[in-house]
Amino acid sequence: MVRGKNFVYENLNRRVVEFLRDEILWSGRLKHGQHIQEVEIAEELNISRAPVREALRELEHEGLVEYIPRRGVYVANFDKDDFLEIVDIRYALESRVYEAIVKNNRLTPGDFKNLRSMIDVMVTIAGEDTDGMEKTAAIAEQDIKFHRYIWQKSGRKWSYKILSNLYYQLRLASMEDWIKEQGMMQDLERSAVMHYGIVDCLESGDVEGAKKVLLRHIFTLSQGQEALEKENI
Repeated sequence: MVRGKNFVYENLNRRVVEFLRDEILWSGRLKHGQHIQEVEIAEELNISRAPVREALRELEHEGLVEYIPRRGVYVANFDKDDFLEIVDIRYALESRVYEAIVKNNRLTPGDFKNLRSMIDVMVTIAGEDTDGMEKTAAIAEQDIKFHRYIWQKSGRKWSYKILSNLYYQLRLASMEDWIKEQGMMQDLERSAVMHYGIVDCLESGDVEGAKKVLLRHIFTLSQGQEALEKENI
């Protein structure tokens, strides 16, 4: 009976984590530096404060929120330097992942087919006439699925764990641009299509080419084409 209660509680925690993550990353309701009130969240979800508190602890480990002593919990606030540092770390780790995949032939023809199918879904979503934020969230769900597939196939378990957390931090760091300007649908579609380049390069053994496409992909949604050209990326 105790196990059953624990199972229900853990499932509740997971749902609260996903709810808060969506509110921070996609809906724009919880913005950079905003105070998160446990009581308000608990009342909105009609639950006790305990699972909300546990969910916030997990989001703190993901780098999406931060505890400030005697003040409470706030959505993490990233500046340009933070963003560039996160990009640098992700690029370094994911580059090693690509090297391991090509060196050890970790992807089979079936894997490449699966990856291209994921990209097809992203491109289709990008071309749909739907709300910008909803579209971004849907593509992001496919994007993390795509990248996690590659990270996991590399066999580098610690890289997989670290990159999974960095993904959310990178999204939060770039989210402010999406809230401020909704005219980035073209960049959204361009970013989705770029995934084909990553797969093509990995399949042909072109590690450096895959790294270059990855960097352009990371910067496209957050910085826009003008910044890409300015940075010569």
